[in-house]
Parts: sequence; C-alpha cells; structure tokens
Amino acid sequence: MTWLAVLGVFWLVPGAAFCATAVEVRQAVAKAKQYLYANQSGDRWEWPADEKKQETGLTALCTYALLASGDNEQDARVQAAVKFLQANPAQGVYALGLRCQVWLLLKPTPAVKAAMQKDARLLLEMVKKEGNARGMYDYTNSKGKDYSHSRSQYGVLGLWAAEQAGMEVPTGYWRLVESGWLNNQDPSGGWSYQHPKESKLQVTPGMTAAGIATLYITQDYLHGDEGLNCRGNPRNAAIDAGLKWIAANFAKVASGQPYDRDFIYITLYAMERIGVASGLKYFGQIDWYQKGADWLVKTQLPTGAWQNKGTYASVTAMNKGVADVAFAMLFLSRGGAPVVMNKLEYSQEPAKDKQAEPGNWNQRPRDVANVVRWMSRQYERDLNWQVVNLSVPVDQLHDAPILYVAGNQNLSLTDADEAKLKQFVQDGGMILGNADCASAGFSLSFRKLATKLFPDYEFRELPVDHVLYTDGQYPRSKWRSKPSVLSLSNGVRELIMLIPQADPARAWQGRNDKGKEELYQLMSNIFLYVADAANLRDKGDSHVVRTDPKITTTASMKVARLQYAGNWNPEPAGWARLSAVMHNSRKVDLAVEDIKLGAGKLDTHFAVAHLTGTTGWKLSDAEKNELKAYCAAGGLLFIDAAGGATEFSADIEPNLSAVWPDAGKAEILSPEHPLFSITEPAVIEYRSFVRRSLGNIRTPRLRALKQGDKIVAIVSTEDISGGLVGQHVEGVLGYSPASATSLAMHVLQFASSRQSGAPASKPAPDVKAKK
Repeated sequence: MTWLAVLGVFWLVPGAAFCATAVEVRQAVAKAKQYLYANQSGDRWEWPADEKKQETGLTALCTYALLASGDNEQDARVQAAVKFLQANPAQGVYALGLRCQVWLLLKPTPAVKAAMQKDARLLLEMVKKEGNARGMYDYTNSKGKDYSHSRSQYGVLGLWAAEQAGMEVPTGYWRLVESGWLNNQDPSGGWSYQHPKESKLQVTPGMTAAGIATLYITQDYLHGDEGLNCRGNPRNAAIDAGLKWIAANFAKVASGQPYDRDFIYITLYAMERIGVASGLKYFGQIDWYQKGADWLVKTQLPTGAWQNKGTYASVTAMNKGVADVAFAMLFLSRGGAPVVMNKLEYSQEPAKDKQAEPGNWNQRPRDVANVVRWMSRQYERDLNWQVVNLSVPVDQLHDAPILYVAGNQNLSLTDADEAKLKQFVQDGGMILGNADCASAGFSLSFRKLATKLFPDYEFRELPVDHVLYTDGQYPRSKWRSKPSVLSLSNGVRELIMLIPQADPARAWQGRNDKGKEELYQLMSNIFLYVADAANLRDKGDSHVVRTDPKITTTASMKVARLQYAGNWNPEPAGWARLSAVMHNSRKVDLAVEDIKLGAGKLDTHFAVAHLTGTTGWKLSDAEKNELKAYCAAGGLLFIDAAGGATEFSADIEPNLSAVWPDAGKAEILSPEHPLFSITEPAVIEYRSFVRRSLGNIRTPRLRALKQGDKIVAIVSTEDISGGLVGQHVEGVLGYSPASATSLAMHVLQFASSRQSGAPASKPAPDVKAKK
C-alpha cells in the first residue's frame, strides 16, 4: 500500500456515527451510473405506454442525471438518448420539465435551442390561470381544473432552465406562478398535494420543498431589486415559514418514517434544490446533504440501485427502480458539487446587558447565489454556495475556500468569533469582505478586525501584476472599470481581501452580468486563485486534517521551529496539520516547539530544526554558533522559502556560508537519494503555477549542504511551508500540498533514521519506540 493510500485511510477523523465521505459518495454515483446504463434499452429508458402521458420523461430524467453527474454528452450512450429525445416530442409536464434540464446541459447548437424553445412554449401554454389552480399544471395541457403541486414544480423547473439558456420568459408568468404557490401555502408554512382546502393529504416535506424552491426562483425574477439600497436584511415571509416547517420536519426525510405520498428519492431531489437555492447548510440542526448522503450510501444495493419500498407502485416497480436511481444521483451530484464560498451570517456583539442583534449580513439575499450560478455556466459544471455561522466548529467552515462577509455596519464580533475567524484563515481559508453600498464604516471596521487578527501584516492595494489579475480566467487589463481590492498577505498567500467601494454584491443581486461583467469576473478570478480549477473539491472533501484519537502511536519525534528576526512563521497551521498526518498515517507523535534561535535551547532532542520565511534575513553570531553546534551533534537543519519567496531564497547561501564557510554550496540531491525512498517513494508534484512558469518538471529540487560527508542542512528554494497547510493557492512557487506533505515527512524520517544510530553518549534519539 502506498503512503497516499494509507493517508486516504487515516488522514481524516471519522465521526461517532456513520458518515458518508466524499469518496463514498463518488463511488455510489459511479455504481448508480453503471446501473442506469445496464438498464438502457437501446437509446432510451421509458415508462410504460400512456403512463400519465409522460412519454420520453424517463429517458429525459436518466439523461439529466448522467449529465449532471459529470458524464460527457459525447458518450455514445448519452448521444443515443439525446437523439431519441430530439426525435420524439413530449406532451406531459414531467417529461417537458425534465427535457428542458437536458437541453440546458448540452452545448447550445441550433437543434438544441430549437428543442428548448419548443418544449418551453408548450409549458407556457399549459400553465393554468384561474382559481386555486392558477400558476399550476396538470399532467398535460388539459382544459379542466385538475392540477397538483407535484406536477407544477416540473413546469416551473422547465421554464427556469429555458430562461437560463437565454429564452425570454415573460415576467407575468413568474407573477402568476408566485401568486399561485402563495395562495396554496398551508397555514403551517408547508404545502400538501393541492390547496389546503382541496387536498385531503397531509403537508409533506416533498411538496413543501417544491413550494420553497419555486418561490426562490420567482424571487430572483420579481424581487431582485430588494436590498440594493442597503436598508437591512429583506425577508420573504412565505419562504421563511416554509423553511421553518422543513426544519421542524426534516427528520422524517430518508428515515423510514412514513408520510402521505412518501416518494423518498423525489423528495431528496426537492430537498437538494432548496438546499442549493437557499445556501443553507442546515435545516434546523440537521446537515441536509450529509443526512441524505449517509442514507443513500448506506442503503444502496450492490447492483447500484436502491430498494423500492413500494412507493412507486406502478412506475418504479415496472422500471426496475431506474427513476429512483436517477433522482438519488441528482441529489448526490448536485448537492455535493464544489462549494465556491460560504456567506457568513453574523450578529453584532451586544452592548452590556443587551441581546445580540443580527448584522446586515444578508442585505442582498441572492448576491452569492447569482454570481455562483453565473460561474457555473462559465465552468460548465455545477457549483454551490452556503450560508454558515460562527456557532459551528471551525472545520465546518472549510466546505469552501472563501468566507464571504458583507454589510454596511461597523463590525463588532465577540472574542470567540474573532478567534474562529483567525483559525479559519490559518488553516488555509481566505476571508473576502464587501462593503455594501461602499460603506466606509464597514470597510474601516473590517480592516481593523483583520489587522487585529494578524498584526504582523498590513493591507495594501492588490498589485496590478498580481497573479489573480494576470493568470486568472479574466485579465484585469481588459476590464472597462477596475475595482479597488485591498488585501492582507502573509507573504505566501492572500489571507483577507476587501472590496471597499465597487460593491459587486449590488451587481450580483441584480443579475447585472452584462453591464457589470468585470464584477462577476473578479469573483471568478478570486475563486480560481484559492482553488485548483482542474481538481475542485466536492462537498465533504477537505484539506483539513485533525488527529484521530482512536489511533495509538508507537513512536515520538521533536521538531524545533526556529524564531529569528524576520517573518519566521507565516503559516503556523502547516506543522499542526503535518503532526496530525504523522499521527494518523505513521503512528508517530510529532511534538513541534517554537525555539528562539541563539538562546541556547536548540539541542539534538530535536531531530529537525525548521527555518522558513518570506523576507530577507541575516543570522547573528549567536544564531550561527548555535546552528553549527546543533548540526555537529547530529541535528538536521531544514530550510524552505515559504511561498518560494525570492528575497528569502537569496539570503540562504550567504547565511549557510557564514555558518559553514568551508562547506561549499548546497547541491541538488539525486532523485535516487535514500531520502526520497524511505518507507515508500516520495510524491513529487509541483503546483500548476510552477509548471506554467518552469515547464512540467517532475524531479525533486531539494538541496543538501554537507560538512565533510555529513548532510547538515536540507534546503528548498521552492515552497514547502505553504503546502503543509494543504490548500491550493495560485502564485506559490513550490510543491503541491500533497507533495509538500510527503517531502516534509521524508525529511523527518531521514533525520530520525540517521539519529537512531547515534552513539550512546549523545542525547537520546528523537524517534523512540513507545512502551
């Protein structure tokens, strides 16, 4: 087993109960795909003839699920299904709504556009306009009064897809739909199958989710101007009531607790839609995606299907559960898509004897939703966003690499909240602030907060030649207006950014991606700066590693982090993460201690002494003498230029020459050197920024300084310290996070193996077996 496979088992700490991982989710989706393809009949999957007039509907659903979960439209099996849909018209609302989802995910060829236009026009014609059925749909274009909320949600979804594809949907349609769903909301806040006075069926999670999701869609088209002028957080009473009902009743979903019309998989798909639309990570106290994913992973059959519990008496049983599989895939794939950013819900610290008051964090309730949806179209893949608060453990903030903080008040957070924000950033996250309506008070208080958290660094205007502007998807040089971005950096990466005046949230809220496209492009560039576009993390994947208390270690090791007059500790969380990796994968307790160099405390109880930085540096005589004595006694000095900083790198050779004047220069170690193969081969992979700058290099560039035949220092002018944090960041000249972690572990193992043979008269070896 390779070390990467080992880390896959031990890096992350499992929860107390069953908790599906992102890897298990991907495996479940892969098995479900195989099941769908195995049950494809030629070019189609189809319901029985005359099944509520929904011909082509099941083929549309399966094709939609396959495309949404990442399969290529050029796959011959998908192509066959698409041709079947193009050649066979539909008349049923379920079929039409699902077909429009397929057209949206295909390249917009003339044939695809024509198919979307045709299906969307039918949906516009089918919507009912009178009584409790207004804004609703029947199975087909019937002239009677029959309708249901189940059928109606698919009509709205179809036209929403058409609008996203560029078709103009009349505003009157959205008004009609909104009024109908508002009229049919139950006094409890939920929805049943029909109007509460007409339906004898109870309010259900599935129908309530359909109602909430529909109102989120109409809100975008009818109420997008609300909040633009910064008058506090606007509310939607109907959505709030629906979400309150969901929070109180979500425990029923995927739990085996029956309720009327218990269509488990369709309900999960509806829950995914409101989760993605609202950005809510939790319904009440329940992580909706984690709960659904846990249940689906746990109950999936070896075939890739799910057990039919009789809820689809006619449809599912006759089609081998294919519909269930498709809806489950949509929940897992769409709900588990990468999260671009978390929007912070915060309160203002209360004055003495007062209660905390909500901050104006959500004046533009659809700002992040709209810009992330725009980014999804640019990247041609699903992307999500979330609303989070600071009452959760800090690790849960790392679903996304960016924490977005907006407002127009003077920020006033508690000490505990500030500590959590600092930990989030140190662990690899980035905070992005937006001054709503260019609020000077918010900007000033945001800057004060940032410098309080990181007093060693200062805000500066992000340089025009910064990689975010030059290597991003959208070059700043081509923007008509160039918004000011202030940023605070530790020399390795940008920690906290602030947009003080441009107020992109206003353009995002108003869906103004044509007149203010640079404000959308700026957000895309910021995301690509902190995320690896080629390997975006699915929801649930995390770079954060914590020590698993269930693992018993068998050895220990001490490492000194050397303090000197310079930026000696830009990434303090890197070694904490490496300690957790060593504990979980190597069963080694790694004790890391900050040592002031030159103070007489560095001895060979420390197997390795690590020195890093981002600026120029010069060792004092006391520091030089201590390093020389430490290495002569058997210690190993490990130096890296954090972030690949050239100022720090330029001073490495002069300082080493001052300590060992007769040693010559540090020479690159051969890839065959034993350091790179202890236990298993080291992972050698450079960041994409390095590969673009220096070519596709694949060999390690660690250098060794020798005193005689003995290595006294291992040197890397490429970044390792930033990589140890585990987060991808553009512009770093160094190794990928996985490679930096691997190389650091190999340096530690090399040092410990060398010291284990030290004479008995020397201090006890740093790596020792535990009794």
